[in-house]
Amino acid sequence: MLILGAAVGYDCDIWINSHNKAKLMQVTGWKQEQVAVLVFVILAVITGALSGYWAAGFLLWLLIYMVWKFFEFRNFYDWYMGGASRYKTPENHGVFEALTCQVINNKNQTKETQKRNKYLLKQFVTTAQALPFATLLLNQRFEIQWCNHIAQEILGITDKDANTKIDNIIREPEFVELLNTIKKDEETKLPHFKDREKSIQVRLIKIHKDRYLMVARDISAQEALQKSRKAFVANASHELRTPLTVISGYLEMLQTAENMTEEWSGAIDQAKEQAGRMSIIINDMLKLSRIEHDKVIPSQDTEVPMPELLNGLFNDIKNGANSQNHVMAAEIDSALYVRGDASEITSICLNLMHNALIHTPKGTSIKVRWFEHNGEANYWVVDDGPGIDAKHLPHLTERFYRVDNSKATNHQSTGLGLAIVKHICLKHSAHFEIDSTLGKGATFKVIFPKHRTHIDA
Repeated sequence: MLILGAAVGYDCDIWINSHNKAKLMQVTGWKQEQVAVLVFVILAVITGALSGYWAAGFLLWLLIYMVWKFFEFRNFYDWYMGGASRYKTPENHGVFEALTCQVINNKNQTKETQKRNKYLLKQFVTTAQALPFATLLLNQRFEIQWCNHIAQEILGITDKDANTKIDNIIREPEFVELLNTIKKDEETKLPHFKDREKSIQVRLIKIHKDRYLMVARDISAQEALQKSRKAFVANASHELRTPLTVISGYLEMLQTAENMTEEWSGAIDQAKEQAGRMSIIINDMLKLSRIEHDKVIPSQDTEVPMPELLNGLFNDIKNGANSQNHVMAAEIDSALYVRGDASEITSICLNLMHNALIHTPKGTSIKVRWFEHNGEANYWVVDDGPGIDAKHLPHLTERFYRVDNSKATNHQSTGLGLAIVKHICLKHSAHFEIDSTLGKGATFKVIFPKHRTHIDA
């Protein structure tokens, strides 16, 4: 029996390092078992032929085979239940040796996976601990599973709060509402737990069906900077607006004065024109400052009736004095809406239409498009004008940057329109693109994300 086992057996250690070899091992083990059965049948036939008792011979060798396999099974069972050590493998052969090697192979793979996962977890913890903002891992019931050290400084949460529901610690109504309405990626602003004058921004991200990542950062310094900048611009604009109002008033008086020479009349008209342009620049600066400030202090979003808004703006622009020499067309999806700040989205639409008018020559075709693509709302203003050189494209959204410095263009443009569009798009998570080739027109695209897009069925 031992000779047979040695003949059909093999060392499983040579197989445990490869998945493909493990499969080959299973096939070889079964073939060896078939060889063993064939040997027992031959022995049974020889015994029957020599003794003349065929049935007894077969039953005898069948019993021997069953006892052999019973002991192999018992050895395998005891080894497996005892921890399946690769250094104490049982002396089994055929199928049971194949099973033994497969168990060892699986165990080694599990150890490698655990080792790799342990390393990745260590790397994640090290990285998360180094982040400059609070990071927490929550389960589907919003119970704290893990947090980094800075969570104590920003949220007052420590490792001792593990398995505690986050809303039992942070009880602000805005935060509780965030938990109740979370879809995939939401954020809100809360007062600091130590100083109510400070603010923190909390972002909740659904990373799995039963896992959430919560990130919080102190935005007090940003808010203070934005408020300071807004106050500076507001004060500077006020100081400029006051003398400008006086100057404009005197210029209007001079325009209506009698016996004014033609030379002085032209100079006064030009000065009054520039005073009006300066007033527009001041208003745009104030608008840009407010938009930048509101990126930190979000405004309330509403569903904007874009079809009505665009139709109204388009008709106003089309019937205006500046568009009489242009070919205007519109393609507006009447069922497509978007969520956002209505006044700011209006500013986007109006700025891009006005920009196309003042920067293209007479006879240029301008088309306004409002359509849905891949679940996103697209607002395009397309013209077939002279186009823009590629070297200018990266700078078009910079403040006061102009491609054309001609007197006519400067009179109508403040250089702030596209900067305003860019900042409104950033605030609304929208993507702003400018596609243009010199001599082939230009396309200005605003693409609103899916979570802001709504199609009226």
